[in-house]
Amino acid sequence: MTKQEVRSEIARRVKNLSPVYCQEADEAICRLVVQSELCKAAQTVFCYAGSEREIDTTGLLHALLKAGKTVVLPLCREKGVMEARRIEGMGDLVSGKYGILAPRLTCPVVEPEAIELALIPCSTGSRTGLRLGYGGGYYDRYLPRTRCPKMLLCRSQLVREDIPVEEYDVRMDYLVTEKGITPCNG
Repeated sequence: MTKQEVRSEIARRVKNLSPVYCQEADEAICRLVVQSELCKAAQTVFCYAGSEREIDTTGLLHALLKAGKTVVLPLCREKGVMEARRIEGMGDLVSGKYGILAPRLTCPVVEPEAIELALIPCSTGSRTGLRLGYGGGYYDRYLPRTRCPKMLLCRSQLVREDIPVEEYDVRMDYLVTEKGITPCNG
């Protein structure tokens, strides 16, 4: 299958997921991240504000902020170009590109090298660290500039192992589902 065919299949599967399953899975994923040693050890955490098809990270963002972490989120500046901006609270988020919440332009830029843990969205992911995003290439361009562990957040019912891979696709270090955190051996 091509990447677009897999994205279409996953989009159909997402529509058929029960709202109760999604809420429970999302809460469990966020709880596992916050309780992980990687998160406890990291001061600067890169996260995202989940869209309707992604993990709802609202509770996770609140927990990271409450824990005194430096929380940074992506801001898409132009086609394929993303930067990380620090937020002080949820009031720093506004509707950005694609209707996704993003930091205000006035939020300070945080260099990729300063990030100590990256929490990454996906359409689907695998236990070997493969990730299929939504086709913009933002994360595949940005993540090679980081030096931190990368945790892919994905509901277990959307995990698949046969993800088409291209040379520029960045592998993840961990897959986090509601069932646990799996180190990727890719």
